[in-house]
Amino acid sequence: MKTVILRSLFTLTSFIACTQEKKDNSTSIPSNRRTINCIPFLTQQNDFIYVDKITLKPIIGQKFKGASLFTPTGFAIVGNEKGESAIIDEKGKIVLDFSADEINIDVINGLTFYKREIEYEKKMPAWKWDWNILGSGIKKEQTYHKVEIGVVETKQILLNEDVPYLEDSYYLNFVSVDENHVFWNGNLYEIKKGRLYKTNDNITELLENKRFIKSSDKTFSIYELNQKKAVHSTLKGTQTLSILWGKETITLKEVNKERYEPEVPKLLAENNTNTIYAFPQYEKVFPKEITKATAEQIDFIKKTSLVYSITNSPYFLLGVFNYDEDVWAYSWLYLDTKGNVADSIGNYDFKVLDQVGNLVWPDRKMILPDQFVGKSWKFGKINWYQEMNDLYLIRIENEKQQRTMGVWNRNAKKWEIQPEYHDTSVLDTEKQIYALQKEENGLYLLYDQKNKRNIGSKGYKSIGSDGLVTVTTDSGKSIYYYIDIYSGKEYKE
Repeated sequence: MKTVILRSLFTLTSFIACTQEKKDNSTSIPSNRRTINCIPFLTQQNDFIYVDKITLKPIIGQKFKGASLFTPTGFAIVGNEKGESAIIDEKGKIVLDFSADEINIDVINGLTFYKREIEYEKKMPAWKWDWNILGSGIKKEQTYHKVEIGVVETKQILLNEDVPYLEDSYYLNFVSVDENHVFWNGNLYEIKKGRLYKTNDNITELLENKRFIKSSDKTFSIYELNQKKAVHSTLKGTQTLSILWGKETITLKEVNKERYEPEVPKLLAENNTNTIYAFPQYEKVFPKEITKATAEQIDFIKKTSLVYSITNSPYFLLGVFNYDEDVWAYSWLYLDTKGNVADSIGNYDFKVLDQVGNLVWPDRKMILPDQFVGKSWKFGKINWYQEMNDLYLIRIENEKQQRTMGVWNRNAKKWEIQPEYHDTSVLDTEKQIYALQKEENGLYLLYDQKNKRNIGSKGYKSIGSDGLVTVTTDSGKSIYYYIDIYSGKEYKE
């Protein structure tokens, strides 16, 4: 399975299929989805036609100036000579009319969601005019965005608003909760016959296992799907945590401090019982007493500045930041729900991410031990995506301040792709297909890591996981078309 969800974009100058990494909450698409062998093919006249992927025989008769892949639900975005875009079905029928709007589409739970948006200048009333104190004139207009979001199949419109530039923004960030529910824009919807019906609103954060958090006046409540009564209510954020060790009360006064206050605090406490629940899933109670620990472990706990809950395990992660190291990093201990402290917890298969998705645990030393580190290496962020198993993208800066990337196998303790590339992009995690860029501003080459071979010999300015590539002509013009990332086959004349 690919690591991306299709998001297509048509602009006045080119038609580019944009991609994004797979969401942590995987999208759910029914197993009876159609296999669509239709692909955009670039002709010598710089038009796109849709052809069969194998035979290259035309399937749709029309020509377009831009064309995206079809979604698993059977829709694509196309563009005309005026720079307008529209959505068509598999037969070429227009289901969303051509317009100057920018269009994006996304498939969640077997439904095709679209967003159309256009920027324009809106005349404002006199009291909202922008008076320039230097006398260069009066600006009587303000930049606005007109946004419409809906469902292609049923023509249901979920949002239709005009919003000022740099104020509210709306995205196609729908998340599947289960096969009958999706979460979007702070609301929970139930799907019935292809239409969405709001069942809950004002949701602050969606959690795993069909749970979510709502807030009111800095008080938080945790709910489960289809349950009207909160599982936990009147929770309040705290940065103070107390835990009993024998007759001593250890009080941590600055836990999980952030430069910017998160929308949901990383520690939530019940007022009456002072029970603590921890980020990211707030799914289990932090123990009120340490039952087993060494003196050295107790000293460590007294310096703890990070407390995370390790999802799908009985453990909490305790971190102490090492300010004195050349490379700033955390040291770790583990505390289970019964109050037992451990230096390590064996082969638990989990990842701990922060609120913006960066990998917190395992850290670099656990993934790439010091004995495999080159002289004077410094490290950037480490990336890991679902279905990569024990493979990690690692950024390195060497003693010459050259920055490169490689793919490290934590289990085998070896480089699957040597850290000698300026950029390494994951195109397909399951089949281990990558795009490798040797030097900055250089071309990307396809690489099959599983079979240790290059795919074709042609380089591209960019390669997307959906096969959209960019090449630059001798005159400096950029051309976009599609390839098969598994064979290197180009879909153009």
